[in-house]
Amino acid sequence: MKKHFAITIAATGTALSLLPLFAAFEAHVVNVTARIENALAVSTAAIDFGTVFPQEKLGKSLLVELSQSFIDEGRVDDVNYFIRQKPKCGVTTDNGTVLVGPTGTGHVNVNPSNGEVTIDCGPDPRPIPPGEQPLIGEWGLLPSLCEYISKEDDKTPDNDGSLASFHQPFQVVNNAIQWLDTHGRLAKSENDLADNWTIDLAVPCFGGYCAQDWENFVHGINPQANPADYTQPIANEHKVFGCDLWVEVSGVSCAAEETTQTIVSDTTNTVPENGGAAAQALSFIHAAWTASIPGATWIWEHNPVQNPGINETFSFEKQFTPSGTVSGAVLNIATDNTYQVYVNNVLTTCASADEDNFHLGTQDTCNLLPYLQAGTNTLKVEVTNIGIPGSTPTINPAGVLYKLTMTEESSCTEE
Repeated sequence: MKKHFAITIAATGTALSLLPLFAAFEAHVVNVTARIENALAVSTAAIDFGTVFPQEKLGKSLLVELSQSFIDEGRVDDVNYFIRQKPKCGVTTDNGTVLVGPTGTGHVNVNPSNGEVTIDCGPDPRPIPPGEQPLIGEWGLLPSLCEYISKEDDKTPDNDGSLASFHQPFQVVNNAIQWLDTHGRLAKSENDLADNWTIDLAVPCFGGYCAQDWENFVHGINPQANPADYTQPIANEHKVFGCDLWVEVSGVSCAAEETTQTIVSDTTNTVPENGGAAAQALSFIHAAWTASIPGATWIWEHNPVQNPGINETFSFEKQFTPSGTVSGAVLNIATDNTYQVYVNNVLTTCASADEDNFHLGTQDTCNLLPYLQAGTNTLKVEVTNIGIPGSTPTINPAGVLYKLTMTEESSCTEE
């Protein structure tokens, strides 16, 4: 997980009169500090099923939730995590039938040359008593309960994984360990602040003493499992079984930031009918043009219109590339006279045959979001000026005024 650090820099120097331009000694002290918080709050209280019997199915809860410090931090949004099942070590007496503590997680080792798996419990964590008297109980690996534990989340619909009982917690592929993890995700933006996992234990039977419906019991929980793989040897009968659930954060995503990008009518628009020449800003604005679109400029293919006595149609194009995920795209438009809008050469529903789109009360608003695509987009506004025989540019002007406002969400991921 990427961590952010606050950095302060201090510089000191001693200047000598013999060296008027440079310091004789210069030191830079970089003070790096950070306060690291946990993204998740997980209870580490033991899940103890107590005494159980073959073919019982029992359930316990495991709550995984966002920590308060993560909830309070505005720049982060969601946490990806996984639950891994690892071997458990402990101190037992009476041939492993009584757990007297302490316990710890066993480390799985794989021989890279032959794929052989060994589990290391490490040294006995208990201190040696005064006088070096023998320790009570034996430190070592407990029979594995991991294969018989399921993990199911309680949310519907669910954005988390699941894992049925009667499975292998890991496998060896190409002489390397490959864990079978259960993945979870929490997100503040979705008001998904906690996962309440159900930890089910499907209790195994012991070889030679399994009930006749053992196979049905196993297949009713995990149809893909081979029941014979999950019977326990008689030597493990009455022993304390164990498994450690390892909850680990795998990624933290930053909160999405909403920004806006505007595409407006101005002299950066091009006119395809003029060979891609730049549009011209109009110096004469007719008194009837009361439309108001802040940031946009009235434009036409020439300043002023050259042929006000005849019908003329010109297109005004502009390319743009959204910088994030577009969640809204609204076009405000006013024209003298009629218009239709294309996005990526697709005719949109944004069009009008009204000859008086230039009034404040008749300017239009259109939704162009359905027409946008990832990457570069092309907006084309095709406008027709209806000619009036014998008129002048001041009597029958032509122009288009528009602004496309895109709402974008940008996000970042910290792994």
